[in-house]
Amino acid sequence: MTEEDKSSDSKTTGKARIKVKRSRSRLYESVPDDEKSTASSGKEKGQKAKAKSKKTNKQDSINERKDDEDKRLPQANEIVAYYVQWSIGVSVVPIPLLDVVTVLAVQLRMLDKLSDNYGIKFSENRVKILTASLVGSLNSGLIGGKLLVSTTKLVPGIGTFLGITAMSAFSGAVTYALGQVFIQHFESGGTFLDFDPKKVRAYFMAQFEEGKKMAGKKMAD
Repeated sequence: MTEEDKSSDSKTTGKARIKVKRSRSRLYESVPDDEKSTASSGKEKGQKAKAKSKKTNKQDSINERKDDEDKRLPQANEIVAYYVQWSIGVSVVPIPLLDVVTVLAVQLRMLDKLSDNYGIKFSENRVKILTASLVGSLNSGLIGGKLLVSTTKLVPGIGTFLGITAMSAFSGAVTYALGQVFIQHFESGGTFLDFDPKKVRAYFMAQFEEGKKMAGKKMAD
């Protein structure tokens, strides 16, 4: 091989090496700006979609809570009406004073249901004290008279009829008044712990009068 051929081969090899280096360098070329922009845009869209979904879920939760609050008052009134009917019904118990005890049990059950409806903790002992205080605010002569009426059930015939009628009306009215007083208190955000019988005494008396009318209509039906 001549010197000229060797020189030619050397130049050819050098050029080949240069081409290999250029080929390798392409492996490390940076990502084009348009690809970076696309990736960034996709990430932003994902974050916006996630934020929108979170906002929607929060709004749905608020709407559900509002719907529950809107339903609570009608449900509370239905509970009271149901237990007023029960109070009237159990007053027909022919055994004197047992009717009084039974009505008290019905009233406690009603208040337990109302507390569930408003998500409030029920304490039977405290509720007994509160209801006794409210009922005690009625005319003492009226309460004593109704207890006397309960004992007239021992009298055969007319005595039994009058005793049942009077006790039914009284029991229904008291149950209604208790229910309405506690509904008002719960609707304003109160609980059994901050309930003050003295502050609602006038309202209780007014609802007792309404309860007598309601009980009379139910007994007539």
